[in-house]
Amino acid sequence: MESTHQPVSPLDLYNRIKDFHIVRDAGKSDLTLEQILDAASEVTLVSAGFRRYVYRIKSAFGTFFLKYSPVFKKKDRLRFWLLPWRMKTEWRNLARLKKKAVPVPERACFGYKGRGAGQGFFLVTEEAGGAAVDRADPDQICRLAAYLAGLHAKGVYHRDFHPGNVRLSSTGAFVLLDVQEVYIFPRLPRRLKVLNLGQCWWHIAGAGCPVPLETFLNHYNQAEKTAALPKEIEKAASRRRQRYYRSRAKRCFKNSSEFRVVKDGRDLQGFRRRDFSWGKAELRKALEAGRNIKDNKLIAYEGVCVKIHPRRLLHGDRCLNSWKMSRALAVRGVEVPPALAYYRLPEATCFLARFYEDSLTLNEYFSSVVRRHEKKAFIRQFAVWLRRCHDLAIWQRDFKSSNVLVYRNQFLLVDLEGVRICRRLSWRRKVINLAQLNASLSNRLTLKDRLRFFHIYCGADLPPRKKRRKIYRKIWEITQKKNTLPFDLDPEKFEV
Repeated sequence: MESTHQPVSPLDLYNRIKDFHIVRDAGKSDLTLEQILDAASEVTLVSAGFRRYVYRIKSAFGTFFLKYSPVFKKKDRLRFWLLPWRMKTEWRNLARLKKKAVPVPERACFGYKGRGAGQGFFLVTEEAGGAAVDRADPDQICRLAAYLAGLHAKGVYHRDFHPGNVRLSSTGAFVLLDVQEVYIFPRLPRRLKVLNLGQCWWHIAGAGCPVPLETFLNHYNQAEKTAALPKEIEKAASRRRQRYYRSRAKRCFKNSSEFRVVKDGRDLQGFRRRDFSWGKAELRKALEAGRNIKDNKLIAYEGVCVKIHPRRLLHGDRCLNSWKMSRALAVRGVEVPPALAYYRLPEATCFLARFYEDSLTLNEYFSSVVRRHEKKAFIRQFAVWLRRCHDLAIWQRDFKSSNVLVYRNQFLLVDLEGVRICRRLSWRRKVINLAQLNASLSNRLTLKDRLRFFHIYCGADLPPRKKRRKIYRKIWEITQKKNTLPFDLDPEKFEV
């Protein structure tokens, strides 16, 4: 979902849901949704997605959150028609958790329209208040571990448990939010406990929390008979991370809040971002009037770069691979030119991305740096960036300096058709990448610069001297096999 703070008229919101059948909490007063909206001083659209909109309503009766879920797809309407109880899952979970003495937001009302919520449903709850959990605070993280142990002792399993779904109230108690994916068991299986711990730890570790995993588990294990082990939690966190990457990356092939499937007969098919408006006419105009960048296969037109791959029998689709990999890298936090669309024409496929006119290739940028201290700082920045890519098991089979752009002091990976994401990146492949990079950088980078880059790249994992020399020899051996003249690297005139 995309975060936003767009003001909304209370009347517009009321007109959207006025025909819904509304159910109120029996234990509450006779306060209705109409009264809340009539007394509303401010209504804000907090977040918007393809399947859910969240509104924050400031009223004279208090502050409320309204989660509205429109039902557009036929398969969703069919699912709610066959399983109508699913629309009340969060409404029902709030009452069940309250009986378990788990602090949750107070529910106000629930509404739906059509048989089996065929036209949408919404939920209104009171604001939980309090503050967000500070992931950099060791005390709050340790308390969160003990809180999770208490939930597990009560048989509560939150499928999407992380610090963002918990609030710290003014009394110091944790309040559980977004309980759509909550399940309550008479006795929670150990496997689900490990899954919850792994998911929570992945979010905590990703935020740079100073608390070690052993300390986190010590606070959790105080309330558990069977202690959770660090190895199984790390394994669960790794699985959760990979599942997150896969699910987010595949969204570029589906209708979602960010992407849209394009079907225009046989003339144009594919996928594009919802904030990108090019259609068949604009694409044809770009192919006819665009400026060639590389061998008639790369065209620039009105700030858009179009990569073209002819459709041939038994040939892989390079543009489709680029579209898929662009999204997979963006999800992992690796900077790439923003992908705009993938279109399939009768004669070719096209991958469209943002074109930065004032960007430079890595070799061009290094060659333009004159001051010594600037070159040192840039070498350090690039070494850290490359190490991060390799830590994410990203393997670029053709990792030369022309496939890395520098734009506003950021590194952008391009030519994505040769990128692969591995389970584990071996030292052999890392050395091949380092050799490819070494062969494609000019004589402006001296031997001392290259050795400094390697030391920064290795960091705390710097190999012993004997192994380092073996790596240096292998890098130089691969370098000599390549044509280095296009990059202005002459081994005979190499500066030591």
